[in-house]
Amino acid sequence: MEALVVILLEWGLTGLLIAAFTESFISPVLPDLLLIPLALANPHNAVYYGLAATFASIVGGLIGYLIGLKIGLPAARKFIPNKYIDKIHDTVQDNAVLAIFLAALSPIPYKFISITAGALKINMPMFLIISFLGRGKRFFLEGILIYYFGAQAVEMFTQHKDDMLIISLIVIAAVALVAYALKKSKKENTALDKL
Repeated sequence: MEALVVILLEWGLTGLLIAAFTESFISPVLPDLLLIPLALANPHNAVYYGLAATFASIVGGLIGYLIGLKIGLPAARKFIPNKYIDKIHDTVQDNAVLAIFLAALSPIPYKFISITAGALKINMPMFLIISFLGRGKRFFLEGILIYYFGAQAVEMFTQHKDDMLIISLIVIAAVALVAYALKKSKKENTALDKL
């Protein structure tokens, strides 16, 4: 895999786009392994690299979604470890939007999330929006931090993982509260419409 990362790094932005696109449905190469060195080598393009990785990842996620839609959940279980499918499936039963967002941020490989979302027939536009938020938080944020802080951003990623986790949890909690409030409001409006 290291040889593949070296080749993709030599290709620059094209290599980053390939890694971000394919990682969303088949590839084991994490786009971060390309994004960070490319952004550090050209800090003035770091935000652009982060945005490009985000969009390429979402397009790849759409391919994963369509694969999941085509093969269905029983077939998806043959390709995806049960621990990931079960975790995603259980969370989706409660709140699909929150499940996709959390999964897009989590260490669960995004390819498993995109394929499972298709297999579970999650609303596609919602899947894309939430994927954009989750993947953007990962790649776009890396680009922004490297643009403003350069090599110090990499130290921030490694030294302040706990702080970033806490901030992420706060953001997730806020999104969950908004989603809950919207869902509750929608139920109340539906109940009033029936009267």
